[in-house]
Amino acid sequence: MNKVNNMIKENSDLKGELSGLMELVKENEAKHAGFKAVEFAFLLADSLKEVIEKPLRYLEDIFGVDRAVLFINADELDFDREENNLGYRIYFMPEGVFKTFFLEKRPYNSDNALNLISEFNVYEDMGSYIFAPLVQNDKIIGSINLYSRDESKFGGEVATNFIKDLASIASVSMQKLYNTELIYRQTRTDFMTGAYNKLAMGEFLERFMAKYKRHDQGFIFILMDIDNFKQINDSAGHLTGDTIIKEISDEIAEGLRSSDILGRFGGDEFFMIVPYANIDNVFVLVERLQDIGKQVFGAYGFGDVASLSGGVVSVPGDISKDDTTEDIVRLADGRLYHSKKNGKGFFTGV
Repeated sequence: MNKVNNMIKENSDLKGELSGLMELVKENEAKHAGFKAVEFAFLLADSLKEVIEKPLRYLEDIFGVDRAVLFINADELDFDREENNLGYRIYFMPEGVFKTFFLEKRPYNSDNALNLISEFNVYEDMGSYIFAPLVQNDKIIGSINLYSRDESKFGGEVATNFIKDLASIASVSMQKLYNTELIYRQTRTDFMTGAYNKLAMGEFLERFMAKYKRHDQGFIFILMDIDNFKQINDSAGHLTGDTIIKEISDEIAEGLRSSDILGRFGGDEFFMIVPYANIDNVFVLVERLQDIGKQVFGAYGFGDVASLSGGVVSVPGDISKDDTTEDIVRLADGRLYHSKKNGKGFFTGV
């Protein structure tokens, strides 16, 4: 009888062990599937916003990570952005930050915040962390950072193969997104001045009008051109004319804030879009533009010949929410024509 009882007990223990192993296999399979979902989400993301909403969120939900963060080397991947902190999930940092922390291009993990430099300590409730650099062509372009409240989650002896694989996929994703943005910029950039082109102008105006209609955020639109530019080309040649156009563009761009837009409308014409928040006085802005023109024209001996004329449109003020972007351009163009027809060297609509 005892032998029978022992066999039953042994079989019961074996069944328990097998059941536990099967649960572990299922858990590992689920984690493997989850990891693949994160990888695919990185590779399929078509914007930084989607990186925040999908792979970074998936990491938190599937693997019980309290905060998944992506750091981007702003000196290597200078994405177009309004801020250096996107949704507390993506941070743009100067290259020196990565060189300071990643003395070697390998993952780092610990439960000791004292080992961190301040830029990486972005989660107040952190008990432990694991970071891995994103490397492309032997350069660190960013890092993937996972934080946990649990000190044992990433502290101590933790396998780092998964974060290495994840960092490799994330680096490919970031480089792909940046390359796509570069192509996008090139199609919307004037080849000679490096400023935006007419195609970009239309897109920016649509964006600014949408902000105005939804949030009452006003802006100024300016069209301007060089008076007597033909005379410059005829007397000094087209190469000098091109140089003057580029220098005016460069001088104006130097004084712009990151949210101001400057572009070349075509020929010797420029456009500007400036948020109201950036303007203390429209008249002062116009004076600065004319001073830039005088400086550049004078340097080439055309101070008595050339000047800048323009048309200024205020939104709101000149434009209602029922108007279109075409109405804005049409009004600015009409005011520019008025300036040209009535003596040149001034801006109508100020």
